[in-house]
Amino acid sequence: MSVEEIPQGADVNVVPQNKNEKKARELIKKLGLKQIKGISRVTFKQRGNLIYAIDAPEVFKSAAGTYVVFGEAKIDDLNQRIAEHQQQQQQQEALSQAAQEDKSPEAITADLQAASLGEKVEEVGDDEAEGAEEEEVDESEFDSKDIDLIVEQTHVSRAKAVKALKNHKGDMVNALMELS
Repeated sequence: MSVEEIPQGADVNVVPQNKNEKKARELIKKLGLKQIKGISRVTFKQRGNLIYAIDAPEVFKSAAGTYVVFGEAKIDDLNQRIAEHQQQQQQQEALSQAAQEDKSPEAITADLQAASLGEKVEEVGDDEAEGAEEEEVDESEFDSKDIDLIVEQTHVSRAKAVKALKNHKGDMVNALMELS
């Protein structure tokens, strides 16, 4: 497009072109390809729902029906979009369910009291269980370094680490997975 063709006062964005793009555009002009106006987005679909999208492309068409597209291609993963959309729907459903529940001050107070009582019961139960486990522990069949590693990685007592090793016949990986 020459300067004479641009109307006075028009907003024109000049995109700098590299050497390869300039050469390609010159060859396209020699081939007789015609530019198609009004296309806002071009997408190419690949296996696995992988989509390449070009926003605001320059599209040229030959007489035979082939197209040449110029623009910056960006990857648009359809699987990721679907997962994000499903997650948003689940969040909206959870919010709508929460809004439908009773939000009176009495109900909130009752929920808080039940939660605090539940935590106290769990803490007492855990302390009693740890005390019972720490009474009798036979570490002789396992290497102390293995036990130390499990205690360090999972932040549990030595007794729980030994018990997990016994449950998995000395397999450290499965013991770590059980305690994690």
